[in-house]
Amino acid sequence: MNWIRKVFALISVFFVIPANTELTSNELKMFEDLATYVKSLEWKLNKVEKKLQNVENELEGQKELNRKLENELHAQRMILDLLQTNNDKLKQKGDIMEQQNESIKHFLEHITRSGDVDVNENMTKSSVRQTAQRHVGDINEIRVARQEREQVAFSAYLKHDLSNLGPGHTIQYGATVLNEGNALNVHTGIFTVPVSGVYFFSFACEDDHNHRIYADILVDGTRKSLILEGPVANAHSMGTNVVILRLTKGQAVWVAIDSWGHDGLLQNIATTFSGAFLYH
Repeated sequence: MNWIRKVFALISVFFVIPANTELTSNELKMFEDLATYVKSLEWKLNKVEKKLQNVENELEGQKELNRKLENELHAQRMILDLLQTNNDKLKQKGDIMEQQNESIKHFLEHITRSGDVDVNENMTKSSVRQTAQRHVGDINEIRVARQEREQVAFSAYLKHDLSNLGPGHTIQYGATVLNEGNALNVHTGIFTVPVSGVYFFSFACEDDHNHRIYADILVDGTRKSLILEGPVANAHSMGTNVVILRLTKGQAVWVAIDSWGHDGLLQNIATTFSGAFLYH
């Protein structure tokens, strides 16, 4: 490069020419040209530095713009996720409404065929829907009442010890831990069937006096199951049994001492009678 050669020539002149030597016109001209060229180089260098600074500024601005675009893109993604969630919820609501409309449609077809509702061409969709909804409400009330009636379960225990038990003696328990439906009379010990269906029963007797006791579970006086308790020397004795019965509304169920053996004393707490409605 020419400017490099000129710089080396100027340096060689400084080292070769003594300090007190006068320069020739050609040498002075060379120094002036070199000074002018150095100034031009400085100007070009400043210009390049300014361009580099502008590029750096533009690059920093582009980075800031990229950060803003990334933040905006993140915000857009959040909005899309929210819209998708809302869309899913609306779709679920739409499916529920469609199911409800389909149920009302089937209900209207059913009650129209059965003659429960007189649907004619003068009725509006609104009046038909209101009529159907009233019937649905009535059916729901009947269903709830039926479910409440079918919630039958009890568990009774002997409140006090019983002695001097004779044949046919009905065990009057006197206390319950549960009596859903209030179908068991805790004082008489008799369970009255509130709804026809299949029931589960369990009963137990305990004695600690080395005696023998037979007890029956009866339905309207007919024995359905039997337990035998005792004797066991110097120890508590206990008898238990379970039975599942299909019963009709109004029938009575209770536990009574059997005529085979009744020479003992029933212990409280552990002598129990339990039952529950299973299904129709």
